[in-house]
Amino acid sequence: MSKLIKTKFAGVYYKEDSQSKVRTYIARIKIVGLIDTEQIVGYSNDAIRTNPSIAFQKRNELIQKLKNGDSIRIQDNPTLKSYFNEYMNFKESGSLLSPQKITIYKSFFSNHIPQQLKSKKLKQITKDDFQKVINTMVRNGNKPSFIETIKTCFSPIFNDAIEKNIITKNIIKGLKFPDYDANKYFTLPDDKAKALVEEIMKIADNQYRLMFMFLLRGRRAGEVLSLDWSNINFENKIYTIKDSQSKIRKNLTFALDDELIEHFKYLERKESGLVFVSPKTDKAFFTFPARLWKRIKENAGITDMKLHDFRHLLGFTLVNNNVPLEYISKALGHSKITTTQRYSNQKELMAKQAVDTFLGIITR
Repeated sequence: MSKLIKTKFAGVYYKEDSQSKVRTYIARIKIVGLIDTEQIVGYSNDAIRTNPSIAFQKRNELIQKLKNGDSIRIQDNPTLKSYFNEYMNFKESGSLLSPQKITIYKSFFSNHIPQQLKSKKLKQITKDDFQKVINTMVRNGNKPSFIETIKTCFSPIFNDAIEKNIITKNIIKGLKFPDYDANKYFTLPDDKAKALVEEIMKIADNQYRLMFMFLLRGRRAGEVLSLDWSNINFENKIYTIKDSQSKIRKNLTFALDDELIEHFKYLERKESGLVFVSPKTDKAFFTFPARLWKRIKENAGITDMKLHDFRHLLGFTLVNNNVPLEYISKALGHSKITTTQRYSNQKELMAKQAVDTFLGIITR
């Protein structure tokens, strides 16, 4: 969020999210010898559409409660469940997280966080509480990459609570996660790769075909599904993935090549709104069409490939064809060249393994 901005109403401030434009209204209350606090009193997109005037009324109500001897600090120590729900609702209403992420995080919270921890006050939660969750998931055989959801989901939540002065420390940062190789390497033989492209270009539905064409260019599935018409500049032949939708939380701009532009002609252009909308719900896609993806793989003779493997296929293919890492990094939208380096490292590892195999054969 941006910096705190003062309104014309005494003691009322707000922060405005740069992407969603949602305002968080904050009341400052300072009574000498009694209390000195800041409290959130509403959001511009909540049920009553809080504005500075309403926020000022709420501030006066809090002050009156103080004068009556009542506590106003109940909201300063919410349970993990109430804060999780509030955080997710805010992210969902402002489109600050993709629908897929929201669903994954809610499901994870429901299925893997014990009820006792859900009911625990935020200030009382310790590192051990979450370490027990990790240890339980390890014993249950959950994949290390899935267990990492604890970090990606809850670390931002605790940071948010720190920003609101509810807690002082992010206990997620001190957790011990099982080791695993986060790097996945995927490649296809030339004939399979060509068959994959041919199957994609044969998709009859113009919208679905264009969605998969973006995957071929290294975009993440969530980035494609969240693409907005306002982020496409046909005149300058560029498109932008907004920071709220990119993994590195930065705006990413890519070239809109002629082939993409040609296929965009089959869609009805709009000034704003999602480019790809489900024909069944007229809302955002939850995910790429599973049946279509399954049929594409079957027709191309590919057995084990996930949507995210389009990025690995692009990166590894470019490395094998001696494209400079700097170029590959830009194409994939990496923030650090070291992330792209893994494709080069894997190429060297494969070469070493081949030599080791050869030496093992001739020295038997």
